Amino acid sequence: MPSSNLSHLLLVSFPGWGHARPLCVLAARLVSESDKVLVTVLTTPHMLDKTRFEISRQFETGSLALQRIRLVSVFQSDATDMMAVLGLFAKSYAPAYETLTLAKPITCSMTGTLFEAAPAPVAVILDFFALPQLQATRALTGRSVPVISWVTGGCSTFIRGWGPESFGGLGDFGAKVDAEVARTNKSALEVGEQLYRHTDGSLVQIPGIRAMYDHEFFPQKLPFEMPVSMLIRGGREYTCSFLMDSDAVLIASSDAYEKVSLDAVRAWFLELEKPVYAVGPLLPAGYASTRSDVNESNANVEVFLEDMLEKHGPRSVVFISFGTAFWPTKGEYLEEVVEALIKKSFPFILSHASPFAKVSAELSEKVQSWGLGLLTSWSPQQYILNHQARNGLVPHSRRARRICWPFDADQPTAAAHLTENLKAAFELIEVRTGLGLKPLHRTGKAPKGTREAVGVEIRAVLDACRGEEGKQLRRNAEQLKVEFAAAWEDGGAAKADLRRLLEKYA
Repeated sequence: MPSSNLSHLLLVSFPGWGHARPLCVLAARLVSESDKVLVTVLTTPHMLDKTRFEISRQFETGSLALQRIRLVSVFQSDATDMMAVLGLFAKSYAPAYETLTLAKPITCSMTGTLFEAAPAPVAVILDFFALPQLQATRALTGRSVPVISWVTGGCSTFIRGWGPESFGGLGDFGAKVDAEVARTNKSALEVGEQLYRHTDGSLVQIPGIRAMYDHEFFPQKLPFEMPVSMLIRGGREYTCSFLMDSDAVLIASSDAYEKVSLDAVRAWFLELEKPVYAVGPLLPAGYASTRSDVNESNANVEVFLEDMLEKHGPRSVVFISFGTAFWPTKGEYLEEVVEALIKKSFPFILSHASPFAKVSAELSEKVQSWGLGLLTSWSPQQYILNHQARNGLVPHSRRARRICWPFDADQPTAAAHLTENLKAAFELIEVRTGLGLKPLHRTGKAPKGTREAVGVEIRAVLDACRGEEGKQLRRNAEQLKVEFAAAWEDGGAAKADLRRLLEKYA
């Protein structure tokens, strides 16, 4: 079909893989669901290749639907720092958007690929952290082009950061910051961080999550400063103005995962007279199989898993991954976990992709000499997660059937939900540091803050993984996978919401 006959949807990514990866899957689902849809995805230079790979893997070779996705980086840069990239992306967005609204050809700044003229976008799906892009969109096209907020992460975290106080949220955070800036004459960033991370032992009740003390949202002392308050506030504006100024909310969650929290979001936006489309889970194609993310640089992972499967059988390997940012500030805690794995004869893969990762020479030598552990700076996560040899996880990502070691952002509520509500994971408590050393409301107890306590806990969890409790958690997780898959079948909730969105906006 000629592009002039297509409904053009513009998707604007955020330079964080946890936000961008599900957006890649969304782009694929949009063009697969309707052959009348053309999608342009705007991304940043440092995420261009990953985004291209993630989108392409959703399709069979030679897919015509894939040809209706255009991937464009709107500026040139070798920067990888998120804050620097955010600024460059914000500045370059308006000219790119104007080009698209004028139905002119557009060129990818990094690859030089020229994309032919297409109809002006009929709707813009913007990551809800992208306030400058929202402002530029409204400045150029006003209300004539609907803006749909793209929300990733769990609904409970969304409510906590952006929701009304009656739902357990921070309320009008921007107004609070402005008032304190006026009172103290401090910078908005300094005030925002102080207010965001202020704790006094207050009890927070978010729909769908057991009550938590405010300090439980910060279970770890981080190895870096993460200006979350600026993302919540949206720079000099209150981010809720993004949500208030958008026309709808598109959220990467599902009733199968967190119905109570999702229903609360629906109720919140019903009051605002804005529709909510829940299209999660947006799991990659081939999620339950394939080795598509294995390449020459990480082929040793495949060899290791196959070897462990042959020698130790299914579900024998623990995958430890804290992602591309987080890393424990108490290195001895991680060392204790590794020693417990060795003592309990659990083969494992430890991924240290974070720039803050520190793996001592002693630990590296110990793992190498043991022979049943593998250290890797980058890992094909999807392949590992779905390999028969894989057992537990110690990750930060929001997945079931795992051992949780939460750090920040959406992880504390996700860990609580997975362990307390879904009964699909274990959570390590003794590994907490900083504010995390204060008592938990659910138990009334505080972590001891010692390596010895970490050792006792992880050994007990590893024993449980091999026992009846571990088997029950796996059964619960498998049931979740069935429900997740059903959401995307004909008549499923996610597919129905995607169709509703297309009917209204495309």
